[in-house]
Amino acid sequence: MTIRRVEAPRCWSTGKRRGQLCALVQLRRYRGGDHLGMRAHQEALAAIQRIPDDRVQGRERTGFNSCNETSLDPESQGEPMRIAVIGGSTAGLASALRLRQSGHEVSVFERRSGTSTGGFGLLLTPSARQGMRRIGVNLDSLGYPVEQSDIRDEDGRSILSQGLHDTVGIERAKLQDALLGALEPGILQLGKSFLGFESDPQGGARAAIFSDGTRVEADLFIGADGVRSNVRSSWTPGPALRQVQSMELVGMYRGDAIPEILNGRFLKFCRTEDGISIGLVPTSTECVTWYIQCDPRRWPICLSPQEEKRAWLQEEVQRWPDPVAEIILGSDLNRTHLWRTTDRDLPINFHRSNVLLVGDAAHPLLTFTSQGTGSAIEDALAIGDLLDHHVSRTPDPEQLDGILCEFSRHRIPILRARLQMGRRMQSQFLNPTRRTQQIVPICS
Repeated sequence: MTIRRVEAPRCWSTGKRRGQLCALVQLRRYRGGDHLGMRAHQEALAAIQRIPDDRVQGRERTGFNSCNETSLDPESQGEPMRIAVIGGSTAGLASALRLRQSGHEVSVFERRSGTSTGGFGLLLTPSARQGMRRIGVNLDSLGYPVEQSDIRDEDGRSILSQGLHDTVGIERAKLQDALLGALEPGILQLGKSFLGFESDPQGGARAAIFSDGTRVEADLFIGADGVRSNVRSSWTPGPALRQVQSMELVGMYRGDAIPEILNGRFLKFCRTEDGISIGLVPTSTECVTWYIQCDPRRWPICLSPQEEKRAWLQEEVQRWPDPVAEIILGSDLNRTHLWRTTDRDLPINFHRSNVLLVGDAAHPLLTFTSQGTGSAIEDALAIGDLLDHHVSRTPDPEQLDGILCEFSRHRIPILRARLQMGRRMQSQFLNPTRRTQQIVPICS
């Protein structure tokens, strides 16, 4: 996408076409997180193991009423769409890669001047890995195989031990670098802080305006700028973010070798009655991402300045089983990060006119579910597939609204189940009972 002043797309300036045109789509159903089980830890383990069904499930309507079916004819497709992705998150980069596969003119605008990624590491699920392969990113050589999940109490006694399938621990920086490396040169524009949209006469977004004076026109804008999205707040606010109820202090250990107990194993220790848990995720043979989940009502120290938190950590980790102290005290405690985890109720739609939200900008999930990255990749695949199977690559506003409505119609049931699962797991973490003391989250 070139950044220039151009006339509004013809169909926008002339208004809506008369009548309604229905396009058929073949939408791959990305399963995962859509059935709640009896126990939260089993729900989470099962959810991260589900692999999307990549087979076409048949044709579905985009949501128009009283319309005739229209066959898809690649020969009749128009010019590629101009698509501006606002935010260089996992969701933003994955969307750009998927849409470039279809030949659309795509640019990504990231507010940071460098490619800072946020986060340290994560468990990458089978469905997320499969989705990454679909957009041309193979992480097989970058991730560390994690074949076992062990959850233990504060004395090191086993609560749950379960095998994992095709799951890897990976540093977020490596994941981000892999996505960036797959992008064509010139697609990513750094130092572009989004200010707002310039509207067209029909109420759609004509152009995105950035703080450095850049003005970008596009047919479709995708907001992928994270949990506290400026695109969302300025264009389609919807339900507000919920009050933060749990927090995570995250850090990274690097050494000559990880402790033997972590070879191929995700390990988590829980003091359920105290509202605190510690997780260890190996991301290579030399690196471990660790996190401390806590209830800020009982652990206000997590909100203290860095020096006070460091002193608390040095004392607190001595109370936990091996290898917690070895990992955390072997880390640079000046480079920890506090995540204020939150979510929001799902809106009716993830778009307004020609602006679509994806990833955390659309549906932030509590980290208890380990579904944030996978959900972002699913979003990218879903919007790419919907646009692929539309009758025209450059739909008029009414057609585009139908496509984006279909995106929400498909994604919301899956995301609602994940949202509910995360909230239930958080509630059990914050308010343990005798029945739920053994029901613990496994998030990373």
